[in-house]
Amino acid sequence: MKIKGHMVSLGNKVTLSELLSKIPSNDYDWYIFEIDAVGIAPDGMTMSEFEDFVLECDYGYKISWSKLLEFSKSISDLNNLILVSSTRAVTFKEYEEGNSTLLVTLEVRDSSFWEVVFYNLY
Repeated sequence: MKIKGHMVSLGNKVTLSELLSKIPSNDYDWYIFEIDAVGIAPDGMTMSEFEDFVLECDYGYKISWSKLLEFSKSISDLNNLILVSSTRAVTFKEYEEGNSTLLVTLEVRDSSFWEVVFYNLY
């Protein structure tokens, strides 16, 4: 199942928290493969450092659902995001190929569009 929309709705930009609210609460492992945002990064990094760190991670930046929800509240603007939930850690290439272990993906592109894909879950 796939849901998608525009990042600007009724004159307001959609937040990461609002996008995550479209995904049922879960205990999956999540992996951030790309992020371009304004806000407070985790682990004491600047946002720029975090963005670079995420890009260097072979399997993305691993984060729990609860930490992801907490992190989303610290983001004031979101331009690009690739967020993946999977039954095991996957590489970016495996994500692009639609690996069978994928559960949910969330993408934000160019501050314009967002898309959530549910893989055989619901």
